Amino acid sequence: MLSPFDIWSPTFHAPFSGDVTQEITPRVFSPDIKGSMGIENRVQTQVASYGKQLGKILEALMVLAAKDNTKLPDIQKLIDDIEEVKTDAKDLLREEAIAALARLEKADPEAHAELTNLK
Repeated sequence: MLSPFDIWSPTFHAPFSGDVTQEITPRVFSPDIKGSMGIENRVQTQVASYGKQLGKILEALMVLAAKDNTKLPDIQKLIDDIEEVKTDAKDLLREEAIAALARLEKADPEAHAELTNLK
């Protein structure tokens, strides 16, 4: 589907790269949003992201499945894959923090000591 902004973002193919485009359509013009944009935005920013909401639903589904002794392998794989992504993200964040602390130690040993002795 074309948006009014497509004239400013023509399709460009760099050598050996395939499409080099990204759809960036303001949510105001999105035909995919149903209901009240204001409510949706407040729920996502003040209550819980879609991921958090879906996580609670998946949790409840697994509890109900366990009570009925029903196997849901596709749902369990989805949950496992999500947990793997979360673990990978935490590991990457930890690695980035360690690298940042090492750089801080070289640049400002006093600040490094202050931050690492917060306990």
